Amino acid sequence: MTVDLIVLATRLHGASGGAVAVQGGRIVAIGDRRDARAWTGPSTRVLDLGDATVLPGLTDAHSHPMLGASVARGLDLRGADSLDDVREAVASERARLRRGEWLIGWGLDHNVWRGEEVGAAAIEAASGDVPTFLRMFDAHSAVVNRAALERAAVRGGRRFDTGSEIVVDASGTPTGLLLESEALAVVERVIPPDSRADLRRRLASSLRAMAASGLTGAHVLDFKDDPADLYRALDDSGELPLRLKIHPWVSPSSGPDDWGALCAQVGEGGRLWRMHGVKLFLDGTIDNGTAWLRSPDSHGLSVRSTWDDPERYRSAIAHFGAAGVGTATHAIGDRAVMHAAESIRLALQRHPGARHRIEHLELTGDDIVQAVAASGAIASMQPTHCTHFVTDAGTDNWSGRVGARRARHAWRTRSLVDAGTTLALGSDWPIAPFEPLQIMADARLRRRVDRPDLPPVLRSEGLTAAQALDGYTRAAAIAAGVEHEEGAIRPGALADLTVLAADPLAVSPEEFAELPVLATIVGGEVRHSL
Repeated sequence: MTVDLIVLATRLHGASGGAVAVQGGRIVAIGDRRDARAWTGPSTRVLDLGDATVLPGLTDAHSHPMLGASVARGLDLRGADSLDDVREAVASERARLRRGEWLIGWGLDHNVWRGEEVGAAAIEAASGDVPTFLRMFDAHSAVVNRAALERAAVRGGRRFDTGSEIVVDASGTPTGLLLESEALAVVERVIPPDSRADLRRRLASSLRAMAASGLTGAHVLDFKDDPADLYRALDDSGELPLRLKIHPWVSPSSGPDDWGALCAQVGEGGRLWRMHGVKLFLDGTIDNGTAWLRSPDSHGLSVRSTWDDPERYRSAIAHFGAAGVGTATHAIGDRAVMHAAESIRLALQRHPGARHRIEHLELTGDDIVQAVAASGAIASMQPTHCTHFVTDAGTDNWSGRVGARRARHAWRTRSLVDAGTTLALGSDWPIAPFEPLQIMADARLRRRVDRPDLPPVLRSEGLTAAQALDGYTRAAAIAAGVEHEEGAIRPGALADLTVLAADPLAVSPEEFAELPVLATIVGGEVRHSL
């Protein structure tokens, strides 16, 4: 037998031997260097990586590449630690812009307000008469100045059925704070759009960077603005370096006819991307006061679901489950997580073959941890949401809103695993960085791997090295219902492989985060190599 590609390394994660044979995009044999000689033909490519470790391809279980291409532009505010930092950055960006241009920013942390009322008053002097749109890091809210509100003809407040809101002060004057997608869209629709060429360039660039970071795939939890033509163009030209599984959003106002139309799309796509499942939102975010909690936050907010009738959400889960279509539900607040778990439990009783996931699970008491485990739901979580935006001392916006008692139930990754829940891990890019090694290191440490000065947030919830790696390999495959061909190195599996310079199970989290990614291979094609 001769093959297309042979990968040689010292270690294969989860398999014995040091040689992997690839033919037609799949692993066809595993052996040693002696076997490799028998597999080698005139056209065989041999990738000898020496003292390296070959892993099943790392898959980000929650990503938004197209959203990243759309919003990660203009002023990057991820490094701003205070309002003074924000004002300085806005003033500098304003001076750079040409007349008539909008000032667009992203990655703004709620914590810069340090308990002050969130709104545009803090940036009006810095932005002046330049229309300004600053998106918060969570992408669920934005701050816009008076000039932007005037462009959008916003003169008062508005509440939407889904909980979106154009916020006003006691006098009815808009504060510049926009909460959730429908309110954001009121201003976004008057911002000059990017060209498709610019979007394609940014999308391709971020996907290449993801491949270089060790990712071979991503579960894409959106299908915003019909990006099929961009995915198709990149795929057809050989520029799509990752395997993408797309999950379009299910509107809270939708019904059975809409759900049927989404089911009909499943399976459409190209060589490396396809429509795979659906994404639903049960609530917003704790930072914005739009989550669904069992009891109000410290501002008296986060008390409702985005579905005006949560029972209709339950019907939607049952509908998709009956059709064999996997679901991913955004549920952050404790009441939202419990409602999702109970809905999934009931759906799986009738249709046990479907895969249903809960995304984020930021707030989960002991009873909810057990309910999620008993439901059969898969937990899909993003460790850096905790390590980048929450402090052990509870001095951050998230902790202040939920209070000290509930803050001890934050991002309970280890508790969920110990209870028997399958835990898939991801980034939520562009909400947080996408680099998987750093994310897995954070999941172990419960703090930023690059900030040893910070105390861990609930240290007992840290994962082991094996559990963190499982979240990006086997568990990610289970979450997508593709464990028969992804998530492990074995004959018959897709040849999606990540090669690291050392064994991730034998180094410290700090060392792991800095390991060189020697190669990423997708479908037997080398998409990145050092």
